[in-house]
Amino acid sequence: MKTKKVKFLFLFFLIQFYAVAQVPLDLENAIDLLKENNTQLKVQQYESTLSEVELAGSSSGFMPDISISHTGFYTNDPLNVFGFRLQQKSVRQEDFNPELLNNPSGFQHFNTQFSIQQPLLNFDVFSARKALKEKIKAMDHKKQYVENMLIAELEKNYVNLQFLYEAKTVVEQGISTYEEFLRNTKNLEDQGYAKHSDVLMVEVELAEIKNKEIEIKNNITNLSEYLAWLMGEENSADYLPTTDLELKNTLENDFSSVENRSDILAMKSGVEAQQKQLKMNKNSLLPRLNAFGEFNYNDKNTLRFNTHSYIAGISLSWNIFDGNKTFNSIRKNKMEIEKAESELQLQIEQNNLELQKAKRDLSSAEAKLSSTKKAKKQAAEALRIIENRYEEGLEKTADLLLSQTTKLEKEVDYLEVIKTYNLLRIEIEFLTQNNN
Repeated sequence: MKTKKVKFLFLFFLIQFYAVAQVPLDLENAIDLLKENNTQLKVQQYESTLSEVELAGSSSGFMPDISISHTGFYTNDPLNVFGFRLQQKSVRQEDFNPELLNNPSGFQHFNTQFSIQQPLLNFDVFSARKALKEKIKAMDHKKQYVENMLIAELEKNYVNLQFLYEAKTVVEQGISTYEEFLRNTKNLEDQGYAKHSDVLMVEVELAEIKNKEIEIKNNITNLSEYLAWLMGEENSADYLPTTDLELKNTLENDFSSVENRSDILAMKSGVEAQQKQLKMNKNSLLPRLNAFGEFNYNDKNTLRFNTHSYIAGISLSWNIFDGNKTFNSIRKNKMEIEKAESELQLQIEQNNLELQKAKRDLSSAEAKLSSTKKAKKQAAEALRIIENRYEEGLEKTADLLLSQTTKLEKEVDYLEVIKTYNLLRIEIEFLTQNNN
């Protein structure tokens, strides 16, 4: 009695564990978790933030550069000693004595300096900022593309998970049917109406379909782990879709263009950024206009500010020739732009090919829906007839098993077509997303 009770409790807790191990998963909630937790999206966000920081750093081309310094000197160099005396405004008549001018004793001098550099007109800086702004646009489009790609990946795997659970149900029904066949066949064998080979055939088919069930359960676990990774979750349980596998509605829009998809827009912004970079290199050949100023305190003692002086001015500079360095950069920029434009065109062409193929495959799947549904019904009807004849001894066990196998195959085939149709629909929507 105790042994039975222990077995019962063990079975009860096993059932409870299995129930807990299947976590319901809603698609919309899964997408929200992906947007919030996915590691790949976080990496992409860091890249976008770095580009924004780089843009903020480029403002240095317009902002003043202000510095302060305090320097101490001790020297007997004739030129410096006389200069320091002038800066301290301490020159006396006897300091012009040639002997003192040529052979001064050691002299101490401290200088506190405030300096400012203010860019006024640097044409290449304007173009550099515009190039960085286009780069940020490209990174934003790229981030949107990665998000759309991951969402499409999640939706596809959600459909695959729905299919696996539907297939699992079909297989479980098949197992129950084969187990019933096995009991009936054994009874017929005991009564002398069936051979032992018939029993063995049923057992083989039962073992095959049980292996299929194990394979499906393993695939459910693998797929659940992948979905957990996409959502940034640490979940070791199997996910259970909250909705069944159903045929999605036909695409309502034309979905004929791939050129407004986020990855294409990112490439277009990348080309635009390179064009701004080219303009920056060209503008670096133009003159630069900058302002500068200094304010100095000088004294023979540290941190004393008895005398002061200032200087301010405007600098116009023009780097006329830098050994063809700039011209070579311009040539390189032009080649990079042509390459990027060709890559953009190639991407559009390849995506158009993918889109046309997906559309043809969708039409093919749509055409298969009615035929596979009809085949499923015919296989079920054929099995029903053979089962009745088998019970009357008019059909062989092999024929019954073949009919049952055919019925299971047609049911799974129908589910497979629905899955394929839904996956193609997700693919077409992804290929033609409008992110303008």
